Amino acid sequence: MYQINLNSIYKPIRFWLLLGIPFIVLFSSLLHFVYGWSGELTLVGMFSPINESVWEHQKLAFSSILIWWVITYLILHKKIKISSTRWVSSLAVAEIICPLVVISIFYVLKDGFGIESLFWDIAALVIGVILAQLVAFHTYRYGRCGQICFILAVLFLIAMAVIFILFTFSPPHYPIFMDSITGTYGI
Repeated sequence: MYQINLNSIYKPIRFWLLLGIPFIVLFSSLLHFVYGWSGELTLVGMFSPINESVWEHQKLAFSSILIWWVITYLILHKKIKISSTRWVSSLAVAEIICPLVVISIFYVLKDGFGIESLFWDIAALVIGVILAQLVAFHTYRYGRCGQICFILAVLFLIAMAVIFILFTFSPPHYPIFMDSITGTYGI
């Protein structure tokens, strides 16, 4: 009887998700400047930060993680059998973990210890991306996600994209949405 070697399936997935860590961090760093480089095009501002608010900076990882996972899926689905249901659900997990980690580190350092530093902002992103990718891989490998889980993951991803776009134009007037340099909100 023929047996599938599960390690042969998970090894390339693990490789590509780990390879995604430096890509996501570097692309996020580059994405920080794209809105300004574009001449402040509104379309670009929907998916990259338009100001220096904590909320707008969450677009960095959201967009970068989404792009990496789509690219990786397109590459891997031709080579190995990938569960689309588990893939999208794991992507949603990564998109939940990263901003929670980044925002938590930012506010603990800023409000807990009075530390505001570009170094720690970047370190928070790196830590958030690493944890997001690792937990998402674990979710893909060991998670059992059915059709309802898949639908919820898709709805979550769509909702996050819509919220980022909506709050680009009309953010709530809370500190997380305020540009730390100008004191303004949104476009």
